[in-house]
Amino acid sequence: MQILTYDECAFFIVILFWMSSIYRRKRSDRSGKLMMILLTLILLTVMADLGAGSMINYASTGKGNLILAYVYNYMYFFVHNLLLPFYLLYIYSSIDIWHLFKSKKIQHIIWAILVIVDIVVLVLNGFVTDVFSLTPDIHYSRGPWMSIFYIVAGIFGAWILGVLIKYRRYINHDKLITLMFLFVVVGSGLVVQFINSRLMVECFTIALAVLFFMVMVRKSENQINPITGAHRYTSCTDRVTKNFYSEKPISVIFVKIMNNNNLHMYLGLKGHNEFLYSTTELMQDICNKYNLDPTVFYMENGLYAIVNEETDRKAVSDAAERIRDELDKEDQIGNLKVIPDARICVVICPDDIQDSQTLFSLGTNFHRTLPDTKDVHYYLDFKDNLEYKVKNDLDKILKNAVENNGFRMYYQPIYSVKERRFIGAEAMIRLWDDEYGQVSPGLFIPAAEINGYIHEIGDFVFKDVMRFISTLDMEKLGLRYIEMNLSASQCIEVDLVEKIKNLMFEYGIDPKYVSFELTEAATDMNPEIVDVNIRKLHEYGVQIALDDYGTGYSNIKRTTGLPIDQVKLDKSFVDMIDDPQMCIVIQDTISMFKEMNKEVLVEGVEEEATARKFSDLEADLIQGCELMQGFYFCKPLPEEEFIKFIEEHRGTAF
Repeated sequence: MQILTYDECAFFIVILFWMSSIYRRKRSDRSGKLMMILLTLILLTVMADLGAGSMINYASTGKGNLILAYVYNYMYFFVHNLLLPFYLLYIYSSIDIWHLFKSKKIQHIIWAILVIVDIVVLVLNGFVTDVFSLTPDIHYSRGPWMSIFYIVAGIFGAWILGVLIKYRRYINHDKLITLMFLFVVVGSGLVVQFINSRLMVECFTIALAVLFFMVMVRKSENQINPITGAHRYTSCTDRVTKNFYSEKPISVIFVKIMNNNNLHMYLGLKGHNEFLYSTTELMQDICNKYNLDPTVFYMENGLYAIVNEETDRKAVSDAAERIRDELDKEDQIGNLKVIPDARICVVICPDDIQDSQTLFSLGTNFHRTLPDTKDVHYYLDFKDNLEYKVKNDLDKILKNAVENNGFRMYYQPIYSVKERRFIGAEAMIRLWDDEYGQVSPGLFIPAAEINGYIHEIGDFVFKDVMRFISTLDMEKLGLRYIEMNLSASQCIEVDLVEKIKNLMFEYGIDPKYVSFELTEAATDMNPEIVDVNIRKLHEYGVQIALDDYGTGYSNIKRTTGLPIDQVKLDKSFVDMIDDPQMCIVIQDTISMFKEMNKEVLVEGVEEEATARKFSDLEADLIQGCELMQGFYFCKPLPEEEFIKFIEEHRGTAF
């Protein structure tokens, strides 16, 4: 009765999860297939054990029942002996080290030999070997060759345990516990049954293991976002990092939907979710057609990462090109038509990239660092390009510069049209990297604003410029002020004013020699804090300039509400000065600010003709542009050269 009690419980547990898996099965990858094979083998094992036990306990004697009892027992041993071999394969696949098993033929041979030994011993039962026997009255007894099955099971058990221990760092903690639990529980049941052949608890312990196992599987399935149909970002970082640890070759196709935010606004939340889900399915289907064995991850903000086990460059390239072509077509979402604007980049690991940090940096930045075209980009083609390497390594470059004092301040003179002399300068930061040389501010400043280094950079600028001002005889040099940039992030620092006051006090600087310039974008960030900071600085005596006027929305009400002393017209104004319509706009803009008693400075003046157009020498064109700055007058200079330049050009008019 014990047999039926244990096996009946085991049967109901296993059949429940087997049917559930059949109903819910969406995975067609290798691990999913192996898991279904395992569940099927377990179900057949329990059914065979249940059938054999029923025959032994309840069947009457007779040839027909004896044959049926033999069928159940042979079926039991056949499928039961396959459990550990396929469980071993599942472990290799589920912890993503299948390539390690696949690459070693000796492992294939040993695995096959052990399976064949079990089958041969079972087939020869009653002829050459004696594994088990049934008496005419259906009484079961073990033979001496049964030990072969236990020896083979012991070898597979040791193999499984060795794999779990050796590759434990590649396995998620919860998964490792689950896999170890399965091994321990089933092993314990096997030992109990070996010691007491009448206590048939092995199938019940297997069923308990299945119960725990399926809980782990359900938790694993939660890594798939039901909205996008793709795996979550965290599971991508976990998997890829482990792939690099185990030196597993993979290919990755990054797909960035550039107009993702616009699609969200256009389609609405429900429509956008439908678009993301259909895009996941599209990419999954295409990669399957090229036998890439893909896993699609949604990395947020319109970025997908398709991780494939196939690394054949042609197959991966063909799939990427096909994805590009399909995404370039018009799609129907509900009643609306959309065309995604996709950028695609392909990388083969570890041939092209040898670490996960570089790979994820590429995925995050490739749409900004590579040419803005719809061509599929291949990392192999541009990974040695210096400009790309600088763009892609900006985070590392900034970190090194912050930690190792890699910044230097340069100063570009500001020319007064009225006074015909240089009356100030704009402080401009430069970055020097030991590996890449000088890095353009146009590259590293936006990157610093994204990764947060802008505050450390801003503090360096404040301190270094204050130090420099303290060394100058401003009156003797004829300089009214030195100007520094305030980033949008700095403008909302709650301790900004106190920080600047402390530096001025430390270096003994009169506030009138200091000017801060802020962009229109900065004025729109948290207006309450920005207003307080700017007003306090102005009340303290520093000048405030509005930089890059004309590049934003130019909210006149917002910008004129701040205590601004100077407006700096962006170079885009200079570039359009020859356009008659634009010339009227420029003239009216300058006149408007002059009537507000604000100085007007023109940036980006690179030629004499341009300087003349903006100066009072041609007053019939534009009235009253007081200040100019640009390469026509002087490029940005380091401290010593700047001082020398100012001294040489005192009293000299351009």
